[in-house]
Amino acid sequence: MRHFLSATILCMTLLLAGACQSEKTDYVAFLYRYMPLSDSVDYSREYWERQVAMSERARREMPWGRLVPETEWRHFVVPVRVNNEALDDARTVIYAELAPRLSGMTMEEAALEVNHWCHEKVSYQPSDGRTSPPLATMASAIGRCGEESTFTVAAMRAVGIPARQVYCPRWSHTDSNHAWVEVWVADEDGRNGRWRFMGACEPEAVLDKGWFNWAASRAMLVHTRVFGADYDGGEEVLGRNRCFAEINCLPTYAPTKNLKVKVTDADGKPVADATVDFRVYNYAEFYPIATQQTGADGTASLTTGYGDLMVWVSTGDAFNVAYVPAAEEEVTITPVPGGMTVTGMEVDLHAPVSSLPEPDRSIVDTVSENGRRLMREDSIRVAGQRERFYHGEDELLVKSRSNWQVIKAFIDASADRDAARAYLGNGLSEKDLRDVTAEALMDSATRVGNEPLRPYMKTLAELLPSGLTPDGWLQWVDGNITVDNASNPTQVYMSAVSVARHGVTDSRSLEVFKVAGARALGMKAELDATGHAYVEGCTPAARNTSGMGMLTVQAPDSVRYFADFSVALLADGRPQQLNFDDEDQTLGNPFRNGLELPEGAYLLVTGTRLHGGDVLASYRTVNVKSGENTVIDITPRRSENRAVRDLLNLQDSDKDASATSVQGL
Repeated sequence: MRHFLSATILCMTLLLAGACQSEKTDYVAFLYRYMPLSDSVDYSREYWERQVAMSERARREMPWGRLVPETEWRHFVVPVRVNNEALDDARTVIYAELAPRLSGMTMEEAALEVNHWCHEKVSYQPSDGRTSPPLATMASAIGRCGEESTFTVAAMRAVGIPARQVYCPRWSHTDSNHAWVEVWVADEDGRNGRWRFMGACEPEAVLDKGWFNWAASRAMLVHTRVFGADYDGGEEVLGRNRCFAEINCLPTYAPTKNLKVKVTDADGKPVADATVDFRVYNYAEFYPIATQQTGADGTASLTTGYGDLMVWVSTGDAFNVAYVPAAEEEVTITPVPGGMTVTGMEVDLHAPVSSLPEPDRSIVDTVSENGRRLMREDSIRVAGQRERFYHGEDELLVKSRSNWQVIKAFIDASADRDAARAYLGNGLSEKDLRDVTAEALMDSATRVGNEPLRPYMKTLAELLPSGLTPDGWLQWVDGNITVDNASNPTQVYMSAVSVARHGVTDSRSLEVFKVAGARALGMKAELDATGHAYVEGCTPAARNTSGMGMLTVQAPDSVRYFADFSVALLADGRPQQLNFDDEDQTLGNPFRNGLELPEGAYLLVTGTRLHGGDVLASYRTVNVKSGENTVIDITPRRSENRAVRDLLNLQDSDKDASATSVQGL
C-alpha cells in the first residue's frame, strides 16, 4: 500500500510538473508572440523563462492567484514591460520582500499595502523623458509619475495582482500629463472582480481616490496599452498593432461623448484609410491624444471628453485641420492636396469643466491614520537614503545617489580624472548618473537620445567597417539596415549593438544607431531637433534632404518654447514636433541665433493659457527654404480684451485663481 501511495504521489507530482512546464512554455510563447522586436533581441530566452516562472510562483503562493481570470492574468500579470523602460529582474527582488508582508490580507487590502510599500521606496521628482527601470527607480528613491507608475505596476504584478499603467497623454486644462495605476481586484470568493485605480506611490486609505480625481474628470482621454493584440476586455479599443491593444479608460473618470469624424474628397466622396489625429493644445502644440484610421465609409470616431479639439486629417499627399468645439459630435473634413497654406488662424480653445471640487494640494494630511502612516513611510525612505547615498561635497557623487560607488570607482580608476569627470558631466544625463553601469562607463558610451545607456562603442567599432566617410557611413546604413516599424510599433529603443547584429530595427532606433555608429567610428554626430541623425561632414543628399535653411525667431524675452510657442515639421502630411532637451525649455540660442533645419513646410503654434485652463491659440505655416534665413515674429495672443474673456465664458473659473497648472505632474 505504501508503495502504491508513493507511486501515486510520484505520478501526480510528474503530472503537475508537466502541467506547470506546459503553462510556462505557453506563457513564454505568448510573450514572444507579441513582444516588440527590441525585447526579443535585447533579452535572452532564459530571461523571459525566469519572469514567467516568477509569475507562476505568485499564482501558486498568493491566495488571490486562484481568483484572477485567465484574461487578466495573461495580459496584466505575465507581461514584464510596462512602458519604455529597460527591463530588469524586479519581479524576483520585489516578491521576496513583499510576499511575507501581504500574508493574511484580502486582494484589495494587498493592493493598498503594495502601494504603501512603494511609497516607502519612492517619492516624486520630475526628470527627463527616459523611464528608468523599476529597480533603478527603487534604488534612487525618486521618479516622475511615469516611473512611479511603472514601478508600482511592476510591484503589483510581482505578487500576482493584475495591474496596468494608465495615462492622460496630455491634460486639456494645463500644460502637462499624468500617469497612475489601475489594479484588478475581487472579493475573497472571487466575485465582483473589476478595475480600480490609485495614485502610484501615493497611497490613500481606499481605492478609487487620488489628488488627480478632479484633473482626470477634465481629461479628453485616459488610455493604456495592453500587452497582446488579442486582448478583448470590453473597453473601447483605440487601435491594435502586432504587439498591443490600446484601450480607452476615460469613462471611468469623466463624462464622455462620441465624436465622429467624416473624411471626404473634394467631390464629397468618403476617403478610406485617412489618418485622423485628435489633438489637444498642450505645451504650445496640438498634441495627438489618439490616432484613428477611417473605414470604408470614410469615418473614424473617439469617445472623448467635453472640451474643444483640433482634428488633423491626412492622406499623405493631402491634409487639413479643423477646430471642433465641445458641443459638436460630428464633423466633416476634406484634406487639401499638397497641404494647406495658413497665413494666420486664431482659435479659442475651451477645456472641460468639472463638477468635482479642485483639491488644495498645499494642505498636508497629518491627522488621519493614513496621513500619519505616510509620514512614517517618508521617514523610512529618508533613512534608507541616509544609509545608501553619498553625503560628502562631491556634486557628481551626490547626484549619483545610490549609484555613487560605481561613479567613484570609475573616476578613481581613470588615468585622467579631469577627463573622466568631463565625460560624466557632458556625456551623461543626471538620470544616467543614478543608474549607469560600470560596463557602460568603461565603454565610454555617451547618450544619444532617451534610449537606455548600454555599452556600444567598442563592439560597434569591431562590427562596423572602418575607413568610412560621413557620407559613406550613412550610405552603409541605408544598404545594410532594414526598417521594420510593424515589429516594434511603439518604437521601444533597440540597442545599437542589436541593430548592427540583426540588421533590422524601427525608424527611431535607426536614428540612434546612426549617431552611435558614427561616434564609434570616430565621427561627431547627434540627433537634430527633428529626431534625425546629423553626422558632421555629411552632405544633404546623404541625409536624404534637399537642403538646409535657417529659421530665426524674433520675440520678447518672456516668450518661451514649449510654454508660448512650438514649431513642427510637416512630414507626410502630419506635424512632427521639434523637440529639445527637457532642461532647455527657453527661447535661447537655437532660435534667437537661427536654427538650421531641413527645407520644408513647418507649423507654428502659439498659445496663452488662461485661468481655468482655456487657451487663446493661433497657428500658421512657415516655409524654410534651402540656403535662406526665414525670420518670423512671435507675439502670443493676450487676454486683456474683456470681450475675449467673456467669449470664453471664464467668469466661473476666474473666481478660483488657483485653477492653473499646479495639478499636472
